[in-house]
Amino acid sequence: MHGLAQREGAITSHTRYQKKIFEDERKNLQSPSISYRDADLFVCFEPVEALRRGIFASSKTSFVLNERSIPGVMVTAALEEYPSLEKIKEILLGYSNEVYFMNATELSLNKFNQNQQVNLIMLGFGIATGKLPFIEMEHYEEVIKEWLRDPNSNIEALHLGINEGKNIISKN
Repeated sequence: MHGLAQREGAITSHTRYQKKIFEDERKNLQSPSISYRDADLFVCFEPVEALRRGIFASSKTSFVLNERSIPGVMVTAALEEYPSLEKIKEILLGYSNEVYFMNATELSLNKFNQNQQVNLIMLGFGIATGKLPFIEMEHYEEVIKEWLRDPNSNIEALHLGINEGKNIISKN
């Protein structure tokens, strides 16, 4: 995890999963960081985030992006121009054909009257790509029940993201 959010900087987080443990330690994951051009899935809460970390993308990468833009300081100061969603998609299609957009912020506001569920909607969107098939749904729900306030709304948000994500992916 890399963070500079207090000063409107980027936050990057890598998550690696290993399906089984090998007896030969050298075959097991040794680092929490993803190697360059080895990411299976980008979950982006803001569209430009995908462009900032393109070095990790490849033809096997699925991109799921929240459509809500959060312009950076240079954009708000009129020193840079924020790219359109079409331009972002065009760039990402240079890596992979799996580029999907959802307005998770709007979904959260409409369904839950707040944007607190955006994270779980986006996680559900990521699950809908099929890139995390080895994690059972009940495990996600157990963690939500144990660690999050208002688990029923958060589980509902996760399933909303999965269902909306499947609809979006099936149309592409």
